[in-house]
Amino acid sequence: MPDHAHWMQRCLQLARMGASSAAPNPMVGAVLVQEDRLLAEGWHHRAGEPHAEVNCLLAFGDGPVPSNAVLYVNLEPCNHHGRTPPCTELIIDRGVNQVVIAHADPFPAVSGQGIERLRSAGVSVTVGVEEAHARWTNRRFLTSVEKARPYIVLKWAQSGDGFLDRHPRGERVVQRISDPATDVLVHRWRGEEQAILVGSRTVINDDPRLNVRHVEGRSPMRVVIDRGCRTPAGSHVFDGTTPTLLFTSRVRPELSVEQLILGQSDDPIDKVLTELHLRSIRSLLVEGGAELLGHFIKRDLWDEARVIIAPVRYMAGTPAPLFNNASVRTLASGPDKIDFHTHQQTPAEEWSW
Repeated sequence: MPDHAHWMQRCLQLARMGASSAAPNPMVGAVLVQEDRLLAEGWHHRAGEPHAEVNCLLAFGDGPVPSNAVLYVNLEPCNHHGRTPPCTELIIDRGVNQVVIAHADPFPAVSGQGIERLRSAGVSVTVGVEEAHARWTNRRFLTSVEKARPYIVLKWAQSGDGFLDRHPRGERVVQRISDPATDVLVHRWRGEEQAILVGSRTVINDDPRLNVRHVEGRSPMRVVIDRGCRTPAGSHVFDGTTPTLLFTSRVRPELSVEQLILGQSDDPIDKVLTELHLRSIRSLLVEGGAELLGHFIKRDLWDEARVIIAPVRYMAGTPAPLFNNASVRTLASGPDKIDFHTHQQTPAEEWSW
């Protein structure tokens, strides 16, 4: 009998290859196995392109699928016409007799219908293999579908004595706290999220680029909250190299970026989350200053936080935010320490980058 857990873990390895490209679709891998022998595998690259099951069966070729072959996939195959045809019909047409799935897809157009379609065609379907690992892999997609908002990751770097920056500030530039090796890791994190958020004070003080530079990957959409219209027009976030969405109280014609108006009674964070969800943006990395981060923490409106703690001591500056009631795991990146905070218990091996 095939080792279901082993092959599902391979599916998840393949799925994560789409970490910086698959969104807004989920990350999915598929493996075709016969008597614990790999026949073919595939993964979903990006929205609008073939799904993992299709790529796997294409890799297998046109010949008949062995009657005792098992198809593993970490998410329920789709049963609807979207940008691509239903994967269930391909699975049935190719004569796959057994499918093993990590968990059902809560997306309304799927939501158990793929499993039902396969079973109605006589396919043996097993559900629930490595489900916790699979749900963690697609936590951004699942949060978006189930909670109608992006998955929210808070991130900041602080000195060993608990400050976000050094006072007094000098020039308008990002104050480097973390080690260069950690900076590379941060840019990889950016490439895995669809949007990145800061407030006006961060733009004014640091003039950040908020893009991906140190690794290969797409840059997230830059989102800026500037109700007071205080950010300088020449700031990097308005340079047009990466799409920027500005939330402001009035249109600024000197800026060539998309602008959404905040009403006097609008809550900026609620407005941002609603707008991003409407655009199928599944995840948001918050890299703002203490005030913006503090609003998310005070409202308990976050899913994960990554706190980089460098050995340097500032003695004075802006105090870093504090957490309560969160699960914490600590990793090291060179001289820096990284604390990962979550609200949920997660598989230990999923915390390594």
